[in-house]
Amino acid sequence: MNNPIPFKERDSFWHEKIQFLQGKWPSFVFGFSRGAALPIFKFSRTTRQELEPYLIYLMENGYRTLRSAEMEELLEGKRKPDPKEVVLCFDHAWASLWTVVAPLLERYGFCGITYAIPGRIPELPALRPVWGQPGHDPDVDHTQNPFCSWGELLALQKSGRIDVQSNSWSHGLIFSHEKFLRLIQPETFLPPLNWPLLNESGEPLKTLSSRHVFHPLLPVRSRLSDGLRHDVDPIVVKAIHDDPDAAPFLYRKYFLQVETEAEQRQAIAYELFQSRKDLEKRLEGKVTQICFPWGVCGKIAASMLEESGYRSAIAEKSASKFAMAPGQNPYKIGRLPYPFIRALPGRSRKLYLRIHQEHSRRAFS
Repeated sequence: MNNPIPFKERDSFWHEKIQFLQGKWPSFVFGFSRGAALPIFKFSRTTRQELEPYLIYLMENGYRTLRSAEMEELLEGKRKPDPKEVVLCFDHAWASLWTVVAPLLERYGFCGITYAIPGRIPELPALRPVWGQPGHDPDVDHTQNPFCSWGELLALQKSGRIDVQSNSWSHGLIFSHEKFLRLIQPETFLPPLNWPLLNESGEPLKTLSSRHVFHPLLPVRSRLSDGLRHDVDPIVVKAIHDDPDAAPFLYRKYFLQVETEAEQRQAIAYELFQSRKDLEKRLEGKVTQICFPWGVCGKIAASMLEESGYRSAIAEKSASKFAMAPGQNPYKIGRLPYPFIRALPGRSRKLYLRIHQEHSRRAFS
């Protein structure tokens, strides 16, 4: 087996081609009208130079932004579609949400939705300087505390500019297969959200890092997928420290501890319920929407959404369209990458091919 991860959960060259043929892209990106579809655009880490031109485009062309409650009213038929309404999402609540995004939204009169990760939110003694203030750190997303603090998220929620919703409790990855890939080395680099979970649900969040030298890396899936968690036996990890050449033999199942289906359901339930509970308790607001990490919503997680208190969910890998339509399945909402804001009808509009080419050039520059 070359790749044990289900094709639907992977990000590959072929996915976009298949999605194009399946008609997932909304018609307005090709120059047609948007109809009743509500465009939802996703950002993650961002800078003033990256975000501001898109806010200017929206402002100059008369667009308005919605919050999660208004999205849900549209889904439930309690609100009529408006061709000048869009949604701006800022995933993971990176620290730049506080230092850059919120001040720019305030300047241009927009609001946004962020999807926060309670297990990764730090407690800091003070609010950090924002863009334009002395001491502002333009590289704050790459510091020791790269996410918004609880105090910053509370201030954002109270400002009305940011609607804080759930991104699951840990946004975690789990080892999901016995295949041995490689060992962690001191120079091993992975983005913060790509290090697999090291502990069980309900405990303070711990993930692997480059400090866990010689710990084996195995194929990973989202904790909210239907994959069963595989953990390397700590005794084996210790043995590898003594003899790293033994590592390739870890693919054998007897070196692994595989969770039971009951443990899997319990862990998924914790991710869904505890995230909403923590956010509502700490931020004094309603949490009714979740954005699934990596767009992956497994069957088990899908079956628990309603009982966990969610009215809607962003799940790109399950979505039939990269936009939201009134009356659609509320737990299969799709979104567009933020460069496609420029495809919205308006002055200086760009269409799919040009945006795709420009975005591809930036990605490889």
